[in-house]
Amino acid sequence: MSEIEIKCVQCASQTKEATDITLVTAVEGREVVITGLTGTRCPTCGEEYADAESAEKVEEVIKKFRKPAVVFKRKITKSGGRRVLGIPEEIDRALGKKENVDIWLEDDKIVAEVY
Repeated sequence: MSEIEIKCVQCASQTKEATDITLVTAVEGREVVITGLTGTRCPTCGEEYADAESAEKVEEVIKKFRKPAVVFKRKITKSGGRRVLGIPEEIDRALGKKENVDIWLEDDKIVAEVY
């Protein structure tokens, strides 16, 4: 990281390079902690400023925690003694020929990541 001349917006002191910035934020009611960010920090008041690369990383992480705009509600049925969940036609079409999926439980939700 090159020397960046940024004045702190809180106290007007000259900030210094930082490679250990941690961001704690809430997304959809869940606390998210993002570590290993880079940017600058004010040596006087401690205010931190993430650089462009770290800001992009933060955006990517936060996107993963946001709920989708459209949620499909489906009933779970039984077939052959197993519980079955139907995939809505709209999602099936959007997936194309993707067949690999990771599925996990997150609190009381079933989460699927298709690739």
